[in-house]
Amino acid sequence: MKASINHTLANRILKQLEPHDRQGLLAQAELVELSASTVLGEGGTLQSHAYFPTTCMISLVAPTLDGKRLNLGLTGPEGLYGGGCALGIFVSACGAVVSAAGMAWKIEATRLARHGRDHPHLVWLVSHYLYAELRQLGLQSVCNHFHPLQQRLARCLLMCQDRMRSRDLWLTHEHLAHMLGARRAGVTEAAGWLQQQGLIHYNRGHIVIADRPALLQASCSCYQQSRAIYNQALGHAS
Repeated sequence: MKASINHTLANRILKQLEPHDRQGLLAQAELVELSASTVLGEGGTLQSHAYFPTTCMISLVAPTLDGKRLNLGLTGPEGLYGGGCALGIFVSACGAVVSAAGMAWKIEATRLARHGRDHPHLVWLVSHYLYAELRQLGLQSVCNHFHPLQQRLARCLLMCQDRMRSRDLWLTHEHLAHMLGARRAGVTEAAGWLQQQGLIHYNRGHIVIADRPALLQASCSCYQQSRAIYNQALGHAS
């Protein structure tokens, strides 16, 4: 049985706000359930809402020339999608698709902007998170270019486990292929190798992290670098 989640404190950006600040913000927000594959926004368009995930995971995406989406990064309970709204920027930098179903606080973009004008600590947190996100996007670009798919898959699974707070992940090979910018056949081969080594168990889109320390060893150093970037920017352990 899963432990109950305190959605008021489950998002780490919201958790770092002063209680009265957080309560004032959440009074204007709505706790919603987001289904997998739900499109939350498209890059370069006006953003109507921002989302603070508590138990869901969101993929940041960009369109490709053939009409598909390339995954740029992930955000979950450690961050938010639509943080630019808190800074008065309402045009989204990239698109977003729910990659793992769950709950999130949804707030209108204009309300988040007004709250940001009156609460500088929120602006500080969002600004530092967006800085960390930018650095992580750059790190992922380097990782995708230079590191083998097996290492990238191990890193991706560790990142998903961190955000979902569970060793049980529901991710198909097709979904992982989109997240990694790789062919499905390559992901199938890489996942098969991880399973043969006893690091994961995989069956019909259900992945179980069987040996996290070994999976960490199989990952590239980008995973630890990504965590360090977040810790440096936000000033607390992720």
